[in-house]
Amino acid sequence: MRTVTSRRRRLGAYAFFASAALSATVLGATPASAASDMLWVQSPEAVTLAVTPGSYQELSFGLSHDNGNYRVINGVLTLDLSELAGVAEVSVPDNCFLSESGTTAVCDIWEVGDIGGTYDGPQVTLGLRTVEGAPAGGELSIGHRAQAETNGPGGVLRTGWGSTPVKVESVPSPDLSLTEPAPVGPVAPGTSLPVPVTVTNKGDAAAEGFRLRVWNSYGLDLATNYPGCAWTPPVLDTDDVPGGLLDCTFDTVVEPGATVTLPEPLRLTVASHALFERLDVSIEPLEGTQDQNPEDNFTSTPITAENTADFAVQGDSVTGAAGEKVTATIGFRNLGPAWFANIGSGDPVGTVTLAVPAGTTVVSAPENCRAEGSGTYRCELRHWATPEDRIQFPFELRIDRVIPNAIGAITLHTSARQAQYDPQPHNAYAELVVNAAK
Repeated sequence: MRTVTSRRRRLGAYAFFASAALSATVLGATPASAASDMLWVQSPEAVTLAVTPGSYQELSFGLSHDNGNYRVINGVLTLDLSELAGVAEVSVPDNCFLSESGTTAVCDIWEVGDIGGTYDGPQVTLGLRTVEGAPAGGELSIGHRAQAETNGPGGVLRTGWGSTPVKVESVPSPDLSLTEPAPVGPVAPGTSLPVPVTVTNKGDAAAEGFRLRVWNSYGLDLATNYPGCAWTPPVLDTDDVPGGLLDCTFDTVVEPGATVTLPEPLRLTVASHALFERLDVSIEPLEGTQDQNPEDNFTSTPITAENTADFAVQGDSVTGAAGEKVTATIGFRNLGPAWFANIGSGDPVGTVTLAVPAGTTVVSAPENCRAEGSGTYRCELRHWATPEDRIQFPFELRIDRVIPNAIGAITLHTSARQAQYDPQPHNAYAELVVNAAK
């Protein structure tokens, strides 16, 4: 999300506690028929913004129309945020553009659904965070209007200007906070680790229970479960970093100033394939209650295991006459015993480069391999690799002329972080041989 803080001081701020009801603004109010359609802006009916600095709240807006006989596309929702300037930091989703001053947001809604049909709820969610010095007692508004293209009469639907009333008040609310953990390791595979989870309410209202979510990377096994928790195990056949998720609800009331712990300590076991691991813990109040400062509702603990990950590349040997096309397959393997992942950065764990053998031309290359210069291809790996991974890159080559024993170098390039845990760096090199000498 993009964030802009306006410098102009006017009334406004944060937290939408008041109502989940929604209002709609349209141009005209006649019933829909086969020949009519109207565009609607769905918005919060009323919003109360908490004056406490750092408080955060989200509010949602939607765009819909009421005649499913027509298709409505390329909607543009304009939000006037000028009355929030100076007291609320505004963040918008990727389908919105926030002006440099932070006073206007313009949002694209490519498909506009019809009410009772394809419309499935608001498409735009704004985040508001109160800044220091926000005055209480103001009565403000957020303005909105929209337009969209239609294949119905007129070709364009528009709404008039509507608004959502906003009040700025001192709203008591909880502020749940997690104690920041220290990094762990290096520890041996098989080690059982206790993970203390301490929740403190720094706010001025009680939290009537809380939701706890624990995500552990693939090299950690969660050894604890609690009643009322749902467990999702790691999945390896996706592009996402594999990890387990424990999702729990506790009805423990956390009074202002109080600190609570879990019924029993959370415990992890370091798996045999562990290396660079991470444990993420997040917490939030129940019953739709907004937390004053969500920034301290999340912790991330790095855990390092005593292990190695042996990355290697695979070569190939092909033969053919001049003018023939052949398929050469090079590859990557993680020989383990550990997996490896760039969990935080999302950077590839490495790249495999191929120097094309003399006398040949690449006719087609894998989609994740790109040409660099006239005779080199660079193939990018994903951002994690398990010990079971075997990744192949088939290249179709045309043999332009026969050169006995033409060799193309295959080289694996990894990060310095992985390289220091690779016990056999020599197998990061292989060869593609065309018409090997007999």
